Amino acid sequence: MPEHATVADALFNCAFELSPIGMVLLAADERVLRVNRAACEMLGYAAEELLALPPQAITRAQDLAEDSHQRRQLAAGTQAGYERVNGYLHRDGTVVWARAQCSILRGRHGEPLHFMVRLEPLAGPQPATPDVDGGWQAGQRRLREQATLLDHTRDAIVLHGPDQLIRSWNRGAERMYGYPRAEAVGRTWADLMGPGAALPSEAWQHLAHGREWTGVLECIDARGQVVTVERRCSITGAGDREAAVVLSVDTDITEQRRAEKEIVLLNNLLEQRIRSRTAQLQESNDDLRGLAYSLAHDLRAPLSSVDAFSAQLERRLDGQLDDKCAHYLRRVRAGVRLMSELTDGLLALANLSNASLLHHSVDLSALAQSVVDGLRERDPGRRVAVVIGETPRVEGDVRLLTDLMESLLGNAWKFTSRTPEARIEFGGAWGPGGSYRFCVSDNGAGFDPAYAYKLFHPFQRLHPADEFEGTGIGLAMARKIVSRHAGSIWAQSRPGAGAAFWFTLGDRRGGPAAGPMPA
Repeated sequence: MPEHATVADALFNCAFELSPIGMVLLAADERVLRVNRAACEMLGYAAEELLALPPQAITRAQDLAEDSHQRRQLAAGTQAGYERVNGYLHRDGTVVWARAQCSILRGRHGEPLHFMVRLEPLAGPQPATPDVDGGWQAGQRRLREQATLLDHTRDAIVLHGPDQLIRSWNRGAERMYGYPRAEAVGRTWADLMGPGAALPSEAWQHLAHGREWTGVLECIDARGQVVTVERRCSITGAGDREAAVVLSVDTDITEQRRAEKEIVLLNNLLEQRIRSRTAQLQESNDDLRGLAYSLAHDLRAPLSSVDAFSAQLERRLDGQLDDKCAHYLRRVRAGVRLMSELTDGLLALANLSNASLLHHSVDLSALAQSVVDGLRERDPGRRVAVVIGETPRVEGDVRLLTDLMESLLGNAWKFTSRTPEARIEFGGAWGPGGSYRFCVSDNGAGFDPAYAYKLFHPFQRLHPADEFEGTGIGLAMARKIVSRHAGSIWAQSRPGAGAAFWFTLGDRRGGPAAGPMPA
């Protein structure tokens, strides 16, 4: 290389770097090849960052378009240079105004080699610009300041225009998507992370009317993995779409969506299992009900035969049997009658599960009075004080509710048979949530509360059969009737201090009661 060329290069490098005016060397295709220290200081970037950024990241769109037109004129030889005032985007979001002077450097044969741009910052007030441009600058500066303040958030904060070209890319976006700022700025969403990352066209309709849009998008990060994000967009600038700038805040919801899909799958699997188990349970219950019905129904005929023939035998041998044999025969007939009653109760319980409900407005106080009147007719020698209070009407099947009152009041009538000054009450009280709790109480024998859980199961008795007769079916049927009416039933008692049976109808929230037993 000739010595004078080496000296010339050294002088050029020295003048380029030490110039107090910003110097930018562009390739023929307008790529930034070199910048000096003054240009870096003017725009707030390091030299490496400016070399990595595309021109649209640091020059206003309208100025960049005009510069490109002027440089094409230079390359074509129609003019030797040009000078104009441009607005450049500082790293902090502000606009730096500078007088740009551009000339062209040509090769030995006249071909364009480089563009040399000299940038002289303008002091004093900024050049007058249209209101639309001023609104764009103010909005952009405000949004870029917000992006700088939120640079350390976990969310990706991105500025872009309606052309979807990315103009600002915070560190949260770098962490979320894996693309450095220099690689992202100047590219579109679709070009950087696939078509799923682009703002859909219908979003602009929402932004134009409501200034905000929220949606879920799927982006491809630098590792090729899908990142599901919730994007919240707000728009700034004038009403003209071409002057608008969009602030997008992306929140990574990939794990949330994955968890939601897993929950849906688990719920579907659980529902399938529940349906399968429910079908199996229903089949088992149907089999058990069928067995109970068949057993109870088929036992009635042989029991009737045993009872009938025992009665015939008792009449034929009247006066011929000694006391012990007569006692044995009476025991046989009593056992047959008890077995018949048990089968009838079991059959009634099985039928209760399949009985269809007929809903009417029912006055339980009136039903209670009717049941008590029937008990007095069957047992006229009893002297029992019965108090029936006013209770609200309920919706239910009058046949089943009559059976319920017969069971509970009959129970109270039976267990007060050995109590002097027996007393039975029917009433209730309002519970929490507006539910009404009905109550049948007595001052009879009572029971040990430790065994209350046995009361509502078939054939469970808390008193000896020789003390109080019964089959142990009545309270089981009462529980079933209450359950068919979407209610709850429970009992309170103390041995020798009577019992209280509480129940609700049509509201399972009503019990059990925590209050004291009625007096």
